[in-house]
Order: sequence, then C-alpha cells, then structure tokens
Amino acid sequence: YYNVPNQLQLKGVVFHESRCGSTLAANTMMAMNPMKHRVYSESSPPIAAIKACGELYENCSVEAGANLLRDIIYMMGRSNDPNEENLFFKFQSITTRNMDTFRKAFPETPWMYLYREPVEVMMSQLNVPQMRMANCVRSHSHSDMVSRFVARSGYRPPDLDDEEWCAIHLATLCESAIMNLNDADGLGMAVNYHKDLVHDFLDTVFPKHFNVPLDQEAIDRVIKVSGTYSKNRGRQGEFKADSEEKEKKASDGIREASSLFLEPSFHTLQDSRYNIRNR
Repeated sequence: YYNVPNQLQLKGVVFHESRCGSTLAANTMMAMNPMKHRVYSESSPPIAAIKACGELYENCSVEAGANLLRDIIYMMGRSNDPNEENLFFKFQSITTRNMDTFRKAFPETPWMYLYREPVEVMMSQLNVPQMRMANCVRSHSHSDMVSRFVARSGYRPPDLDDEEWCAIHLATLCESAIMNLNDADGLGMAVNYHKDLVHDFLDTVFPKHFNVPLDQEAIDRVIKVSGTYSKNRGRQGEFKADSEEKEKKASDGIREASSLFLEPSFHTLQDSRYNIRNR
C-alpha cells in the first residue's frame, strides 16, 4: 500500500520590509513545534509565482497569479509524515508589492507585515561596501512602483541620491502593506520591530492571529531559539538590539531621506487599526 500524502494546513505567512525580524519569525515558527510545523523561509517557487504577473500586473491578472501561487503552495504543503500538520511561509520583502496575489489565492489565511523605524532599517539596508550596490538602491532601475512614487513626489530621478532611492524603495513596500492591511480587514497585522519582538509573537501573533496554541514547552523552545529571556521582558537579555547604535551612526543623508520619503508610511503603520499595538 502507498501512503497517501496529507495536505498541511497553511496557518500564517510573514511579509516584511527587510532587516526587521523576519528571520526571527521564521525560526520561532519552526521552534514552536519542530515535528508538526513546516516552515519555508524565502523559498524561490512561491516568490516567483507572486511576482510572475509584474508589479502592476502588466503580464497577467491577479487571478492568474493567484492560481499559480495556489498550485505551488499546494505542492509544497504535501507531506508523507503523519506528524506534520501546519505550514508557514516567510516571503522575500519584495513580494509585499504583490501581496494582493497572495490574498486572492488564500483569502482566509492570516498574515503579518514586519517593519522597522525608518533610520534603523535604512542603516541596515545600506550597510554594504558600496552604497549604490545595496538592494534598495539598485531596485529603482526596474521598478514601476518606484517610478510612480517618484513621479507623484515631484522630484526628478537625476536629482535623487542613493539614500533617497533606498528610502523610496522601502516606502513602496510599506505603502503596499498599508493598502493590503486596510483591504484585508483584520487578516493582516502590522508588527513593528523592537528588542522584545519575540514576545509579540508568543503573546499575540501565534496564539491569537495565526491561531496556533502554545504550551509551555513550545514557549521555552521559542525563547531558547530567539536568544532572549522571558524574565527580561522590557529589558535587554542575550538578544543584542542594535537600534540605538544605528540611530547614533546614521548620516545626515540617511536621516533626511528617511524623514522625507519613509517616515509618512511608517507613521501610518504605527497608527493603523491593524497594528498589533492598536488591536
């Protein structure tokens, strides 16, 4: 007799701005229950499906992209292991621009969007030997969303420097997340990066948003993997937050670009009714 593969239940997915705790999210989703959980972290096939129709769906419709993504997730969620039950994904940050493809494919699956204080995320993005080679800078040459953002800003592309291109790239991600948060009406949750982020996962995201119960053993595994101590809630434990250092070292160019292009969407996320702090 052949074992018939069972289909794992898609419990939740992670979208993110980049450099804001998404790896921690993936690690903790696995640590909750290594036998029952399957976690894909920035796996290529679903990312390709989400992006297949183009940022502005110039290549195909949202429905076509959703059908492709649904088929891929289905294949990636099959299992011959009777212990496996739950399925999770962390997508690349760039997929946030086409989040509606995911929502069309899985209209009842909860998701979260991780983001970070503008100067901090800019510092992480631009921490490369040559600033012009940073992902957030290079993207402007082939992004219709970035082009639209610049057009409505009143600036001319030749007048923008690398820091500003980076801030604009990140702003397009946050603006897409905001639009989808509003459209999803509660299935999405905005979560801001901070040094006790793991407790947001344990207290709210996993048990109340993804509807995954945690017993004490699961909590202990997550705490161990995350490198924090639950007793140090509100204080710094083993986890070395670098937020203050990034703020101190930020150049005037990074501060100005963050303020001009990225802070508006950051504050909108902070004030959103779908922010974890406002629910």
